[in-house]
Amino acid sequence: MFFGANAARTGHFEGTGPLVVNRARWKFKPSTLATTRNTPAIHDGVLFANFDNDKLYALDLAKGKELWSVRVGGRVPESISNPMVAHGLLFVVGGGQCHAVDLGTHAIRWSVSCDSEATSSPIVVDDDVYVGTRLGGVVAIDARTGVERWRVQLRCGESVQSAVSVTRDQVVVGTRRDFVEGHVVALDRATGGERWSAKAGAMANGGAPAIEGSTVYALSGLGMCLRALDLASGKERWLYETGGALWGTPAVADGVVCFTGYHGILHALDQDTGKEIWSVALDNPPKDTVSPTIAGGVVYMGAGNVVHAWTLREGTERWRWKAPYRVWTAPLVADGTVYVGCDRAIVALG
Repeated sequence: MFFGANAARTGHFEGTGPLVVNRARWKFKPSTLATTRNTPAIHDGVLFANFDNDKLYALDLAKGKELWSVRVGGRVPESISNPMVAHGLLFVVGGGQCHAVDLGTHAIRWSVSCDSEATSSPIVVDDDVYVGTRLGGVVAIDARTGVERWRVQLRCGESVQSAVSVTRDQVVVGTRRDFVEGHVVALDRATGGERWSAKAGAMANGGAPAIEGSTVYALSGLGMCLRALDLASGKERWLYETGGALWGTPAVADGVVCFTGYHGILHALDQDTGKEIWSVALDNPPKDTVSPTIAGGVVYMGAGNVVHAWTLREGTERWRWKAPYRVWTAPLVADGTVYVGCDRAIVALG
């Protein structure tokens, strides 16, 4: 389990979360002051999270106790890059490189240079790992060996700062140029060649595109809108405008797409038409990148220092829990528990 739930980054996890939350089941804080702004990864009873002290931590999933940690040889920029596990390796971007940590030996098996300020989250599909670069490119790497398969510089010359999304044959990324404009770009998964590029307004890479069926859903940051694009051509199917900047990744499940932004409203739209089904004003509007998660017909999201749960169809609040710190990350839902990064800690609710 990892950020976005799947390679298409729909944010739709299998299973269900807790019906009620009154307190945290456990909380983990590093021994030295450090912050986290990433969604953890879970594999085989272990939770993996990185903090901005350049360390990756492996925690016992049941109790939150540290099992081991490893330094990745360079600061994980603002601990934004979300980790992922595949092929017995833990992947994360830090210090300008994509690292693969061996889960058996806890040693770094290989590292591949991205660029000095890379913040993208790696995604592994089959035998390849894909990473965006802040200098405006995408790199495909053999996940087991670290051998570079291809590296492309996007034609639009814009930065890729968030996670990429992957389908059977395409890699889809959001880009930006300063605070002015951005694109959603689809690349051929085998070669890195550009399939299509669609203008998406300022800061298209406030979060990864979410792909469901034949549609790409992309928030456009300072463009203040959610766009639905045709996966095959990049043509716009519909557009929904809001009154504030939209960072993060939308979540899509059961015909509904959910997203929020600086304007402090969580929206739920019909994924086919873009018509609003419901919306709810947040008491503590997010001040940075925030992405909802969907599991078992419930939407989970952090806003300010509060974690919320709403029903997907009606927008009825199930529960809310006040976190010890600001919640920066998309919740991860597994086996009746919600896991979130709260600035200086990882917290398990359930």
